[in-house]
Amino acid sequence: MDYSGTKESPPAGAWWSRETVAVVTGANRGIGHALAARLAEHGLTVVLTARDGERGEAAAAPLLARGLAVVFRRLDVSDPASVAEFAAWIRDALGGLDILVNNAAVSFNEIDTNSVEHAEAVLRTNFYGAKMLTEALLPLFRQSSATSRILNVSSQLGLLNVSALPPPSVYSIFFR
Repeated sequence: MDYSGTKESPPAGAWWSRETVAVVTGANRGIGHALAARLAEHGLTVVLTARDGERGEAAAAPLLARGLAVVFRRLDVSDPASVAEFAAWIRDALGGLDILVNNAAVSFNEIDTNSVEHAEAVLRTNFYGAKMLTEALLPLFRQSSATSRILNVSSQLGLLNVSALPPPSVYSIFFR
């Protein structure tokens, strides 16, 4: 069932409710925005995040205009202070969360046109950002009454041949 533009609750028997909180990082456009919209359409409360406050507010506005339960919160996953502030806000304002979608990312250009600084920014955002945010929010999942879920979004460029890595690999954090 589609809950677009309504304030209806999810169907009886659904594991989620209006009180189910989903956080979607990098949700001002693209896949992140589509995921935030779809979760809100299904009756969840969605925290839409983005690094840029203006872009985040603009992304949330049409969803709010449709009556969906969406709130924008600025978050830079590559900044430890921003992550800590966001986690404190989730705890204080919402009491916890049920779903985390790690979608925020920056792209990596051709190796011969990339600087070391850009490569470091890619790792800081795409890997360490997701790791920092997950670690900061993990205690808040334990306070959740619903079944908690973490979804890590990646492009094909983020794939590794994990079977070629000796166990345990640093990527095992995503498979726990």
